[in-house]
Amino acid sequence: MKRRDFLLLRTEGNERVAHLSCEKLFMHYQDLNAGFQQGNKEEGIPDDADWWAGEPSLHIRRSDPETFFRGVLDDLKEVNAIQVQDMEWLAQGEFRVRVETLLTAFKARGGEVKYKNNKETKVSVV
Repeated sequence: MKRRDFLLLRTEGNERVAHLSCEKLFMHYQDLNAGFQQGNKEEGIPDDADWWAGEPSLHIRRSDPETFFRGVLDDLKEVNAIQVQDMEWLAQGEFRVRVETLLTAFKARGGEVKYKNNKETKVSVV
């Protein structure tokens, strides 16, 4: 999953706004915690290989949640506001804390955070 799957950057007037999908972010967070980002080391030698002989080793960069959320914050450097969507996904304990920490750090930089519940069209600004 790439960041653009849960973080959509748009220009609205003179502002750069990021639309953050908590649902898609949560799915990515679960993958990080489950270790799906980690490839297994292949063993054996080419002489005892079957049909997969000659395939390159699987190299997938593993990212821990701390590094991942720090990277998301870095991606928001040029953004003026975040539109937080799918708020019902913030009910999860550690995930909620990480997202709230991300949004607090964004606000500390002078950014604006807007919350939108998908069941409603009303947007409230915090």
